[in-house]
Amino acid sequence: MKAKLFQIPLILIAFLLFLNTNAQQKSIDKKVDSILSLMTLKEKAGQMLNIGLPAILQGNYWGTRDKTIYDSAKFKNLIVDYAVGSIHNTPGYPAEREGWFQIVKKIQDSAMSKSRLKIPVLYGIDNIHGANYVFGSILFPHQIAVAATWNTEMSKICGKITSYESRAASLPWNFNPNVDVAMNPLWGRISESFGEDPYLVSEMGVAYIKGSQENGLQDSKSTAVCLKHFVGYAAGKNAKDRANALIPENSLRQYYLPTFEKAIQSGAMGVMISSNAVNGIPCHINKHYITDILKGEMSFKGVVISDFSDVDFLYEGHLVAKDKREATKMAVNAGLDMLMNPFGADVVDIIVDLVEKGEIPMSRIDDAARRVLRLKYELNLFKVPYSNPKNYPEFASKAHVEANYKMASEAITLLKNKDNILPLSSSKKVLVTGYSANSINVLNGAWSRSFLGRETKYNDPSKFTILDAIRKQVGTTNVEFVEGTDYLEDINSDKAVEKAKNVDYVVVCVGEIPASEKPSDINELQLPEVQQDLIKKLSAAGKPIILVMVQGRPRIIREVEPLVDAIVMGYYPGEEGGRAISDVLFGKINPSGKLPYTYPKYTGNALPYYYKKTDIKDADWGYNGFYPQFEFGFGLSYTTFEYSNLKISTENLKGNEELKISIDVKNTGTREGKETVEVYSKDLVASVSPDSRKLIRFTKINLKPGETKTVNFSISESDLAFIGIENKWITEEGEFELQVGGNPQNLLKKVFNYKK
Repeated sequence: MKAKLFQIPLILIAFLLFLNTNAQQKSIDKKVDSILSLMTLKEKAGQMLNIGLPAILQGNYWGTRDKTIYDSAKFKNLIVDYAVGSIHNTPGYPAEREGWFQIVKKIQDSAMSKSRLKIPVLYGIDNIHGANYVFGSILFPHQIAVAATWNTEMSKICGKITSYESRAASLPWNFNPNVDVAMNPLWGRISESFGEDPYLVSEMGVAYIKGSQENGLQDSKSTAVCLKHFVGYAAGKNAKDRANALIPENSLRQYYLPTFEKAIQSGAMGVMISSNAVNGIPCHINKHYITDILKGEMSFKGVVISDFSDVDFLYEGHLVAKDKREATKMAVNAGLDMLMNPFGADVVDIIVDLVEKGEIPMSRIDDAARRVLRLKYELNLFKVPYSNPKNYPEFASKAHVEANYKMASEAITLLKNKDNILPLSSSKKVLVTGYSANSINVLNGAWSRSFLGRETKYNDPSKFTILDAIRKQVGTTNVEFVEGTDYLEDINSDKAVEKAKNVDYVVVCVGEIPASEKPSDINELQLPEVQQDLIKKLSAAGKPIILVMVQGRPRIIREVEPLVDAIVMGYYPGEEGGRAISDVLFGKINPSGKLPYTYPKYTGNALPYYYKKTDIKDADWGYNGFYPQFEFGFGLSYTTFEYSNLKISTENLKGNEELKISIDVKNTGTREGKETVEVYSKDLVASVSPDSRKLIRFTKINLKPGETKTVNFSISESDLAFIGIENKWITEEGEFELQVGGNPQNLLKKVFNYKK
């Protein structure tokens, strides 16, 4: 007789999980309170300090190293005497996972045996696109490329593998993901963001966090994330790194805060404060942002950390404090829990003095130390302070490499394909030229083994550049290669033109120099003139030109776009990018990426897709002043998709009811392909000037030739909400338009009414 399986209701399972989580949290809180009661003021302040690893090594902080040698005096002073709470940064080179194990083990063994209370150190690092500071790890596409997949599963996989390979190197805290909303294409760190749309950024960010922390922070394969950068870092009014932003309260709440709130609701336990100022107030001293909104309204229970040396920046750059003492006082009182003070422990002594003189309340120090200790317990560092690299057999495995390749493949966005010139025939002769044609470093971008990612000595020789991959695809005899240009200088463009006369196709690979933070600042959004000139010269040869762009942000190509027959956007696709780009060019992959930002046509007219109607009033007094090169959400395929039969469950939505949406999507071409179905809402009349439209849902589907799928969505009142005149979320009664499809210029539409 077969035993009957006991069916446990889902609500009971959820309740049991809640009880278990709640019990675990109470247990951690009890441990934290116990150790906190034993701590001196100096020890609590020590937990608030994050130093850079070079501060305990021999030599100058910024000195060149190829091995880790500790300075015994510095080491004892910071790790034992001051019992620092956290460490970040590399030794000056990308250590292998075994090397990282030895680095972290030495620190933790000393902290947990020689310091008075034996508290482990929390090691944090900027693993931006994979465990990029661990030699031999997977280097994924940058976040902007992950966003271009419009596939949350890709972001989840990125987070999961990054966590696994970070933990293989004993690195439990990742200063990522970046959930900044990046509206200005000039901003140099767009490549590290998920793009311009708050909903897309939120969905991709939440997926990354789920992958990073899928089995809970106690799991040896999970890392705690640290969200960046709170708040408005991408909104600098001149688009420069760390530039002042002007963000009214309603815009802050409409566009910039939701991405952080959803990430926190998904379990993020770290938040890094933005280096810039908003409305003239540096974010590091903005108590309204940190204490009232982040810790208050959002109920954030994790650690709030400064960015690199940003307490110093308060008096050196922002000029809001006269010295470090005053800056420290302002930042800690605003709600900062951990100070990234890379060079030493002077802030600990400053904090102690400020508390003893009554200028910082002891309750603020207790709160900060409690948050740091809680995260260490959450990560199980008191029991397992470092990881044995041998316990991570999947590190850089074939499965991880394949996941990386799929991510790069699904990100690549086809922006133009005149007369279906792509895919190319592998039996024809091709000229490959241009700045990004033969560079692993450009494919990888910044944060690749080194901060700027320009060190060629760390490159993996087994990885293919675009040129390498094309040669492998079609055979060396069918490929001509000429450098053409560097980033800003001509090398031998005339030679490229000569070679072009004897081939069937020309593949011109343009791009940006790898950069982040201040080195990524530019003054002109145009693709560098020398790279445009190469395209212009080659067009005179009369051969079909395929333009491949490898870049972190959109660069203006208005003058050369008409000269090329196809355009492929690769973003910064990572180590497998060369292979993926080649496979797109020659048809092994059917491209399915969609732009995660609006690609501008003019430097002086860059708007996100959700502009206000008055933003696009043109010189003839009409409303045709929105002319991007390519729209947000745009991307072509080697097959075609037809949308039909858009249905909504009601034309009169009431209260908290759900509006159900269905649409048929058919592959009308001859190739199997993936398509992103995008759903937008448009508020036709509102008390605050409404956006042109707002992304509220998306999903990616796969269709075989001739196949039709019905795609279903549900939305509710909250999806129609906006920040009203009183700076609160509201949904007003009235007419709304749904817009659904895969091409932002050709969406099917339905109008419905909402009534409370």
